[in-house]
Amino acid sequence: MDSNGLADPYVKLHLLPGASKSNKLRTKTLKNTLNPVWNETLVYHGITDEEMSRKTLR
Repeated sequence: MDSNGLADPYVKLHLLPGASKSNKLRTKTLKNTLNPVWNETLVYHGITDEEMSRKTLR
């Protein structure tokens, strides 16, 4: 929280197991809010349905 009582939140998404950059995504930063609402669709490219069934979203 900033000195004005607000924050600039965002969300980081990781597919585990895996340490590659393609397994990490981040939402846009929402400025000056304490009640963020994200209306975004994030897409992991190059990951098959079979791989997705073995991974966990964190």
